[in-house]
Amino acid sequence: MPLKGLKGRRALVTGAASGIGQAVVSRLRKEGVEIFATDIHPGQGLIVADLTDADDVEKLSSSVGSPDFLVNVAGGPVAPTRENTLPQLPSRAVRLEDLDESEWSRVIAANLTSAFLVCREFAPRMKARKFGRIVNFASIAARRGSDRVGVHYAAAKGGIIGLTKTLALELGPHNITVNAIAPGFIKTARMAQASWGHDNPEAEKAFVHSLPLRRAGKPDDIAGVVAMLCSEAGGYVSGATIDVNGGWYFGP
Repeated sequence: MPLKGLKGRRALVTGAASGIGQAVVSRLRKEGVEIFATDIHPGQGLIVADLTDADDVEKLSSSVGSPDFLVNVAGGPVAPTRENTLPQLPSRAVRLEDLDESEWSRVIAANLTSAFLVCREFAPRMKARKFGRIVNFASIAARRGSDRVGVHYAAAKGGIIGLTKTLALELGPHNITVNAIAPGFIKTARMAQASWGHDNPEAEKAFVHSLPLRRAGKPDDIAGVVAMLCSEAGGYVSGATIDVNGGWYFGP
């Protein structure tokens, strides 16, 4: 059964070239939402933009107009550039002493500054219409810490949670909800290719078996939560960070 309140709406989805972003595009499109999809990585039907660049975000807005839904998926533990739009995930844990200021700044920009710039550009249009749904992307790394992805990524995603709560307070009086999703281990094609977080198939199998739901997450698992938050069913949810991780973590 289709979710109410989605058909005929317009959505901007960032980080839409692959993985979770691509799944969000597919799910919302099935619900009758008109999609504007963007990524720094070129692809069919994508508006190419570097969302860490305020000028690029402003140019993007001229193509998109005034979306009803804003889904900020863009980001990751490594920062893409215009020259390397799909960088390889590291094969080992990222330690504090291995990080320099440049890498710290790039990952903060890719995950946190990008969401700030996109929200700053499009929230005023939602305020003018007295309606909007914003869904940001945090991570389990911000909820429980991580000894794998690095402090830069965890800190950036922690910033997303603070951004989300503050925008929920600021934009709520304008009938705009703002929420975050914190995915756990979601086995995208890119994650599977890199064997991210697991040294061998046996280690991954043991980890997945330790999860209460006994399976790795799929991008569609996240896309369904995004659709709910954008629909009428999610209309009274705001300021929340929703953990989607198969029961791996459900702390405060």
